[in-house]
Amino acid sequence: MHVAFTPSANAEPVSSATDRQERVLAERDGIVVSVVSYRLPLAADAPPHPSDCDRTGFLRYRPADGPANSRDAEHVVVQEQGLGGGATNSDSVATNTVRSAMRLGHNIEFWALARRSQCLDETTGFDFALRSGNYLDAVDYYFNGKEIDGRKFPGFRQSSNLQVLDWMGLDRVVRDQYELMLAEIPDQAVRQRKFVCTGISLGGLVTGLFADWDFDGNPATQDDAGFNQCAAFAAQDSMVSSDPAAIQNTPFFRDVTNVITGGANDVLKAGFRADVMPRIFGPVPVTGTKAFLILRLAGLAAHLAPDAESQLLQHLPRDLDIDLTLNTLFAPTWAAFATNGADGSGTIRDFRFTNTALLGTLIDNNSTNFSLLQQGVGALAGGPVQDKSFPNPGEATQIPVLGGYLRISAGPQRRVAPTDHHALYTWRNYDDVAGVPYTAPNHEVADIRDVARQLAAGSPYAYWETYFPLRVVVDIGAAYGGARSGDMSNLRYAGMSRTKPNLAVFGGDSSVQNTAGALFPPPMLAQVQTMPGYNHIDTIGAAAVQNNGALDYSGQYLAEFVAGL
Repeated sequence: MHVAFTPSANAEPVSSATDRQERVLAERDGIVVSVVSYRLPLAADAPPHPSDCDRTGFLRYRPADGPANSRDAEHVVVQEQGLGGGATNSDSVATNTVRSAMRLGHNIEFWALARRSQCLDETTGFDFALRSGNYLDAVDYYFNGKEIDGRKFPGFRQSSNLQVLDWMGLDRVVRDQYELMLAEIPDQAVRQRKFVCTGISLGGLVTGLFADWDFDGNPATQDDAGFNQCAAFAAQDSMVSSDPAAIQNTPFFRDVTNVITGGANDVLKAGFRADVMPRIFGPVPVTGTKAFLILRLAGLAAHLAPDAESQLLQHLPRDLDIDLTLNTLFAPTWAAFATNGADGSGTIRDFRFTNTALLGTLIDNNSTNFSLLQQGVGALAGGPVQDKSFPNPGEATQIPVLGGYLRISAGPQRRVAPTDHHALYTWRNYDDVAGVPYTAPNHEVADIRDVARQLAAGSPYAYWETYFPLRVVVDIGAAYGGARSGDMSNLRYAGMSRTKPNLAVFGGDSSVQNTAGALFPPPMLAQVQTMPGYNHIDTIGAAAVQNNGALDYSGQYLAEFVAGL
């Protein structure tokens, strides 16, 4: 396949997005945070859906004393979110990047993109609780039939009631990004000079596919090609590629995989439309609908009443989804997990926590048993603890070779659980862990107060999507497997992101660099940085100032990279 490296001389593409709206949400430390949205309707054959689903947008972070118009910024960082992550996921790295750039003497913006599926987020309970100041208003609205403004929660949507997600696959995600970039900065030459395209986790994969997408479907034009919208690319604990196995380099494999994988993708797509394939994680523990909502509610409680004894768990019903999620995240041993605490250890509901301590227990790298949710936000206090061995002790990750893969399950750190059913467990924040025997200041990098505030967000965009479309994951799998027909027919190019400057930043305590990063390394000329003590989410969620006095490495490295373009 012959690919030219410069835009054609054809007429400029014109965005289909209309009715731009922008609303300021906050100003923090000289940085304005606003929500920007455009009307960009779904296809005419889409099933009935809320009107919000015909809009798409992003959270915009910019210096308060900088340019008011994005086209006047020196650079604009555009970030795709990870699996299930809402736009608010990137609040810390967005703020830290803009602030670090300001210290370097540069005015840049950061856009945290919202996937179209965020139009289905459950926010009514959060919005009301943030006004009332009582987190139980939200808990009881979602789980106990409480009315808010005369309205009862209608219940969690099932896969069969979410047909509109079939119209929110990979093509919709990358096209929304393109349309927003085009609408905000219509001049292609300016876009290619100013935009820095990034992604965290799954968002890095999406960014790689964006780079190689042909948005007008015409191989004779390239002003619209994804790689011609970006000055550079960055991967945050991820990779930017549309073809990591280099299938497109060999015509035989390219043609065979397209037939096989493209056909399989068509079958799976039909499965979604026929309600045979689940559209969402749904009742899956830990990453399902209720699981992510519980994490958001724990953040809401820690935000509104950080030091009060938590009543959240008492207000949650006992059902299989909830109990299995809590058991998976909390169980100290295999026996405790198998018996749901009946071995004498008890469940998480049998202990007393402040709201901040409960949140920390559910997400901290020394507490929770699921590595992809872990952040270094501090340590338990107020009572005795015991070491955890479920699903494996953190020390097992020191085993050569195998240990790198064991990180995927529960992370590399020593984890502990409370043991006293009478003590009220409290929390020590990330900058107050000196002397704690099972952690160290250089492995605690995120401020739990920031995390709580972000998790507490209601409208316009939640921290975790309520109904993340699995169609996106299936489409990415098809694209990586070589599908270039059907929905993937506009994936025309291969490896074009590698023709631009690249930055790859990895969490030192994450499993990504030692697993996927080793199998599919960054481009040879890429700048590669490893952030010590950072977990996967810490890559975009770290505190502005670290325990050694340094600025958040993720924001600083990205700001330096942008400043050097």
